[in-house]
Amino acid sequence: MVVFEFAVPTEELALEQALTEYPDVIVEYERLVPTNDTPLPYLWTTDGQTPQFKQTVAADPKVDHLKKAATFNEGALYQIEWTNDGEQLLQWISSTHEDVALLQAEGHDDEWVLKLRFPSRSVLSEFREFADEQAIDLRVIRLYDLTDPKLGQYNITKKQREALIQALEMGHFEIPREATLEEVAASIDISQKALSERLRRGQTNLISNSLTVGQPTGVGVGEQ
Repeated sequence: MVVFEFAVPTEELALEQALTEYPDVIVEYERLVPTNDTPLPYLWTTDGQTPQFKQTVAADPKVDHLKKAATFNEGALYQIEWTNDGEQLLQWISSTHEDVALLQAEGHDDEWVLKLRFPSRSVLSEFREFADEQAIDLRVIRLYDLTDPKLGQYNITKKQREALIQALEMGHFEIPREATLEEVAASIDISQKALSERLRRGQTNLISNSLTVGQPTGVGVGEQ
């Protein structure tokens, strides 16, 4: 499997007017809610301070129906039904290949950042050919082989995962601590400073890729 992360202008995907009019709002695809084959059926938004954002989304010609499914302090979770005349990119992602998975989609200001998982590089090549044929302005962010789904899902490296698991198993995160930073570092034969940095980066990546909306995705697989 291979993961491809890239950015496209909002007009190439969805909600161009809403994101342009409200550049401070961040929209993020919620992939943990059970769905059918509808593309981007649930979207988190940070529109708590801009209630007009919902009206602008509802008026979008590509949106057939909009419903607020949940709210939180700074925004909401919306359920969206799209019309059949959506953008070609959205249609390709949702229906062309059932083995292609949309892992992440975040819209902000004038672009969407997407992360797609492909079953093979040949299928990825089909997607790149499609993008070229449609003259889609695609900006590559990164491309990597997904050798460990647990790493790719949260953008943590093997070294970060090793450090986090070792610290957890030794009780470093317990209160009171059952193992010091120095003891955990010695157990995996690295310096205390290196362990501290791996734990910090690993925890940042886990949080930013699981609990937050619109935060940096962190370092990629293969980096420390």
